Amino acid sequence: MKNFAAALVCLMLASPAVGLSAELSGEPCAVPDNFELSTRDIDRIEHLVASRTRGLGAAMASENANERTVVSDLFAGGLLPTENISPGQYRCRTIKMGGLGPLVVYGYFRCEIRTGDTTLTIQKTTGSQRLFGTLTPAGGGLLYRGALHYGYEDQVVPYGANPERDQVGCMVRNSKDDSRYLLELPSPQYESYHDVLELIPVR
Repeated sequence: MKNFAAALVCLMLASPAVGLSAELSGEPCAVPDNFELSTRDIDRIEHLVASRTRGLGAAMASENANERTVVSDLFAGGLLPTENISPGQYRCRTIKMGGLGPLVVYGYFRCEIRTGDTTLTIQKTTGSQRLFGTLTPAGGGLLYRGALHYGYEDQVVPYGANPERDQVGCMVRNSKDDSRYLLELPSPQYESYHDVLELIPVR
Protein backbone atom coordinates (compact mmCIF):
# COMPACT_ATOMS: atom_id res chain seq x y z
CA MET A 1 0.00 0.00 0.00
CA LYS A 2 2.84 2.41 0.80
CA ASN A 3 4.40 1.94 -2.64
CA PHE A 4 1.01 2.47 -4.25
CA ALA A 5 0.46 5.63 -2.20
CA ALA A 6 3.88 6.99 -3.17
CA ALA A 7 3.15 6.34 -6.85
CA LEU A 8 -0.25 7.99 -6.48
CA VAL A 9 1.12 11.18 -5.02
CA CYS A 10 3.79 11.37 -7.74
CA LEU A 11 1.00 11.26 -10.30
CA MET A 12 -0.93 13.87 -8.35
CA LEU A 13 2.02 16.23 -8.11
CA ALA A 14 2.60 16.02 -11.85
CA SER A 15 -0.58 17.96 -12.61
CA PRO A 16 -1.83 21.22 -11.05
CA ALA A 17 -5.40 20.13 -11.63
CA VAL A 18 -4.96 16.83 -9.79
CA GLY A 19 -8.06 15.05 -8.66
CA LEU A 20 -10.43 17.23 -10.65
CA SER A 21 -13.02 16.20 -13.19
CA ALA A 22 -13.14 17.99 -16.51
CA GLU A 23 -15.80 20.31 -15.09
CA LEU A 24 -13.48 21.21 -12.21
CA SER A 25 -10.22 21.79 -14.09
CA GLY A 26 -8.45 24.69 -12.40
CA GLU A 27 -9.52 26.05 -9.04
CA PRO A 28 -12.90 24.50 -8.15
CA CYS A 29 -14.53 27.60 -6.57
CA ALA A 30 -14.46 31.10 -8.00
CA VAL A 31 -15.04 34.12 -5.78
CA PRO A 32 -18.15 35.97 -7.04
CA ASP A 33 -18.01 39.69 -7.68
CA ASN A 34 -18.74 41.78 -4.58
CA PHE A 35 -18.43 38.72 -2.31
CA GLU A 36 -17.01 39.88 1.01
CA LEU A 37 -13.74 38.09 1.73
CA SER A 38 -10.48 39.38 3.11
CA THR A 39 -7.55 39.69 0.72
CA ARG A 40 -5.87 36.79 2.49
CA ASP A 41 -8.91 34.56 2.09
CA ILE A 42 -9.29 35.41 -1.59
CA ASP A 43 -5.68 34.32 -2.03
CA ARG A 44 -6.33 31.11 -0.11
CA ILE A 45 -9.31 30.10 -2.25
CA GLU A 46 -7.54 31.08 -5.48
CA HIS A 47 -4.67 28.74 -4.58
CA LEU A 48 -6.73 25.83 -3.29
CA VAL A 49 -5.27 23.30 -5.73
CA ALA A 50 -1.71 24.25 -4.75
CA SER A 51 -2.67 23.89 -1.07
CA ARG A 52 -4.21 20.48 -1.75
CA THR A 53 -1.15 19.29 -3.69
CA ARG A 54 1.15 20.35 -0.87
CA GLY A 55 -1.05 18.61 1.68
CA LEU A 56 -1.24 15.41 -0.36
CA GLY A 57 2.52 15.35 -0.69
CA ALA A 58 2.82 15.36 3.10
CA ALA A 59 -0.08 12.96 3.68
CA MET A 60 1.26 10.24 1.41
CA ALA A 61 4.51 10.22 3.39
CA SER A 62 2.57 9.11 6.49
CA GLU A 63 3.48 5.71 7.95
CA ASN A 64 -0.18 5.02 8.78
CA ALA A 65 -1.43 2.88 5.87
CA ASN A 66 -5.09 3.06 6.94
CA GLU A 67 -5.05 6.85 7.00
CA ARG A 68 -3.27 6.99 3.62
CA THR A 69 -6.04 4.80 2.21
CA VAL A 70 -8.67 7.25 3.51
CA VAL A 71 -6.99 10.09 1.62
CA SER A 72 -6.56 7.98 -1.52
CA ASP A 73 -10.26 7.10 -1.48
CA LEU A 74 -11.18 10.77 -1.23
CA PHE A 75 -9.07 12.01 -4.13
CA ALA A 76 -7.82 9.21 -6.39
CA GLY A 77 -10.99 8.93 -8.47
CA GLY A 78 -11.35 12.67 -8.99
CA LEU A 79 -13.83 15.20 -7.66
CA LEU A 80 -17.22 16.23 -9.00
CA PRO A 81 -18.79 19.69 -9.03
CA THR A 82 -21.81 20.49 -6.93
CA GLU A 83 -24.26 23.37 -6.84
CA ASN A 84 -26.17 22.26 -3.76
CA ILE A 85 -26.22 19.98 -0.74
CA SER A 86 -29.40 18.73 0.90
CA PRO A 87 -30.29 20.13 4.33
CA GLY A 88 -30.07 17.65 7.16
CA GLN A 89 -27.77 15.78 9.49
CA TYR A 90 -24.37 14.50 8.38
CA ARG A 91 -21.56 12.45 9.83
CA CYS A 92 -18.39 14.43 9.33
CA ARG A 93 -14.70 13.95 9.97
CA THR A 94 -11.68 16.20 9.58
CA ILE A 95 -8.54 15.14 7.72
CA LYS A 96 -5.47 17.30 8.38
CA MET A 97 -2.62 16.97 5.89
CA GLY A 98 0.91 18.21 6.56
CA GLY A 99 2.08 20.76 9.10
CA LEU A 100 2.62 19.47 12.62
CA GLY A 101 2.50 15.91 11.26
CA PRO A 102 2.13 14.27 7.86
CA LEU A 103 -1.49 13.18 8.29
CA VAL A 104 -4.25 12.96 10.91
CA VAL A 105 -7.66 11.43 10.23
CA TYR A 106 -10.12 12.16 13.04
CA GLY A 107 -13.17 10.13 13.93
CA TYR A 108 -16.67 11.07 12.85
CA PHE A 109 -18.59 13.86 14.55
CA ARG A 110 -21.87 15.58 13.68
CA CYS A 111 -22.50 18.30 11.15
CA GLU A 112 -25.72 19.99 10.08
CA ILE A 113 -26.71 21.67 6.83
CA ARG A 114 -29.52 24.20 7.13
CA THR A 115 -31.33 26.26 4.55
CA GLY A 116 -32.86 29.67 5.11
CA ASP A 117 -34.66 32.14 2.88
CA THR A 118 -31.50 33.06 0.97
CA THR A 119 -28.60 31.23 2.59
CA LEU A 120 -27.30 27.72 3.07
CA THR A 121 -25.30 27.15 6.26
CA ILE A 122 -23.02 24.44 7.58
CA GLN A 123 -22.22 23.81 11.22
CA LYS A 124 -20.00 21.21 12.88
CA THR A 125 -21.86 20.69 16.13
CA THR A 126 -19.65 18.25 18.07
CA GLY A 127 -15.94 17.81 18.69
CA SER A 128 -13.38 20.12 20.26
CA GLN A 129 -12.86 22.12 17.05
CA ARG A 130 -16.08 23.25 15.37
CA LEU A 131 -17.07 25.56 12.56
CA PHE A 132 -19.99 27.57 11.26
CA GLY A 133 -20.44 29.38 7.97
CA THR A 134 -22.34 29.86 4.75
CA LEU A 135 -22.22 27.93 1.46
CA THR A 136 -22.65 29.84 -1.80
CA PRO A 137 -22.68 28.36 -5.34
CA ALA A 138 -19.54 29.66 -7.04
CA GLY A 139 -17.85 28.11 -10.06
CA GLY A 140 -17.74 24.33 -9.71
CA GLY A 141 -18.53 24.08 -6.03
CA LEU A 142 -20.03 25.67 -2.95
CA LEU A 143 -17.87 28.48 -1.59
CA TYR A 144 -17.60 28.28 2.19
CA ARG A 145 -17.06 31.37 4.32
CA GLY A 146 -17.00 30.78 8.04
CA ALA A 147 -14.97 30.58 11.20
CA LEU A 148 -13.55 28.18 13.74
CA HIS A 149 -14.90 27.96 17.26
CA TYR A 150 -14.30 25.55 20.13
CA GLY A 151 -16.53 23.12 21.95
CA TYR A 152 -16.28 24.99 25.24
CA GLU A 153 -17.59 28.23 23.69
CA ASP A 154 -21.28 29.00 24.02
CA GLN A 155 -21.72 30.67 20.62
CA VAL A 156 -20.41 30.34 17.10
CA VAL A 157 -17.90 32.91 15.83
CA PRO A 158 -19.05 34.82 12.74
CA TYR A 159 -16.72 35.35 9.81
CA GLY A 160 -14.79 38.61 10.21
CA ALA A 161 -15.06 38.78 13.99
CA ASN A 162 -11.56 37.38 14.51
CA PRO A 163 -9.26 37.07 11.46
CA GLU A 164 -7.30 34.27 13.14
CA ARG A 165 -10.51 32.20 13.28
CA ASP A 166 -11.67 32.97 9.72
CA GLN A 167 -11.95 30.08 7.27
CA VAL A 168 -12.61 29.83 3.55
CA GLY A 169 -13.10 26.72 1.46
CA CYS A 170 -14.84 24.91 -1.35
CA MET A 171 -17.28 22.00 -1.18
CA VAL A 172 -17.34 19.38 -3.95
CA ARG A 173 -18.38 15.71 -4.22
CA ASN A 174 -16.50 12.43 -4.23
CA SER A 175 -16.59 10.77 -7.65
CA LYS A 176 -16.77 7.20 -6.27
CA ASP A 177 -19.78 8.03 -4.09
CA ASP A 178 -21.50 11.27 -5.00
CA SER A 179 -23.44 11.28 -1.73
CA ARG A 180 -20.13 12.04 0.05
CA TYR A 181 -19.10 15.69 0.14
CA LEU A 182 -15.67 17.20 0.70
CA LEU A 183 -15.24 20.67 2.16
CA GLU A 184 -11.64 21.60 1.39
CA LEU A 185 -10.09 24.27 3.61
CA PRO A 186 -6.88 25.56 2.02
CA SER A 187 -3.90 26.88 3.99
CA PRO A 188 -5.45 26.70 7.48
CA GLN A 189 -4.28 29.19 10.08
CA TYR A 190 -3.15 26.43 12.44
CA GLU A 191 -1.58 22.97 12.48
CA SER A 192 -1.74 21.77 8.86
CA TYR A 193 -1.14 22.57 5.19
CA HIS A 194 -4.60 21.58 3.96
CA ASP A 195 -7.76 20.40 5.74
CA VAL A 196 -10.69 18.40 4.43
CA LEU A 197 -14.04 17.95 6.14
CA GLU A 198 -15.74 14.85 4.73
CA LEU A 199 -19.54 14.77 5.06
CA ILE A 200 -21.77 11.70 4.72
CA PRO A 201 -25.56 12.04 5.08
CA VAL A 202 -27.22 10.32 8.02
CA ARG A 203 -29.78 7.94 6.57
